[in-house]
Amino acid sequence: MYFNSMSTVAIDVDGSGNIDLLKNLTARAKVSDALLNNAGYYETVEIQDGERPDHLSQRLYGNDQYHWTFLLLNPQIKNVWDDWPMKQAQLVEYCTQKYQYLAADTVDDLNNKFILGETVTGSISNATGKIKEIHVNAGYLVIEKTTGTFSVNGETLNGLNSQDNVACNFIKSQAYAPHHHTDASTGEWVMRRPAGTLPYTYIDYESAVTEQNRNIKVIKPAHIVAIANQFTQIMSTQ
Repeated sequence: MYFNSMSTVAIDVDGSGNIDLLKNLTARAKVSDALLNNAGYYETVEIQDGERPDHLSQRLYGNDQYHWTFLLLNPQIKNVWDDWPMKQAQLVEYCTQKYQYLAADTVDDLNNKFILGETVTGSISNATGKIKEIHVNAGYLVIEKTTGTFSVNGETLNGLNSQDNVACNFIKSQAYAPHHHTDASTGEWVMRRPAGTLPYTYIDYESAVTEQNRNIKVIKPAHIVAIANQFTQIMSTQ
């Protein structure tokens, strides 16, 4: 419905003289501030666990076609895949896809160890991979697996070129690696210490980001048709 309302523009995309009709994605339509900023026209609702935008639209308006209005009123939600609250299983799937490489967590000092791009081999599995990132302060290596399967626990990684090695606490998706560390008492972001800090994983971080969006502005049911129609009319003329 959102894109159907957009006007089309004639564009010579490649300078060949051939004209293509494309949706005018540069159009900017703004429903009257008096409507969107007036508390009489919107309310705040909580997204239920696992509730998709079309589900919420159906719950509020008895019609699943108004899901696009949630992005209209909530600019912090840039797209529903990244910013919409997720169930735990969905969040884990999202994070393991977003953070596609492996992370090898270690308490060993990574300062001046290994070379970016070099091949490392697991002492137990003989699996191999290439080092993509070295997180000295957070205490882990990011590895692109090339052959085999690394053991989750007890693996020592040996560098082919540097001849460096580290004993790993675990090797699994980077989604489980530390985004940062927190003080065990205060919960504040701190540098990792030998004791008294806790890892705050990428899954923890992504969960906190999406949870901030669980309460969103929505157009009140009594006004949804009028406001949606106004918006589509403006979009079709730009």
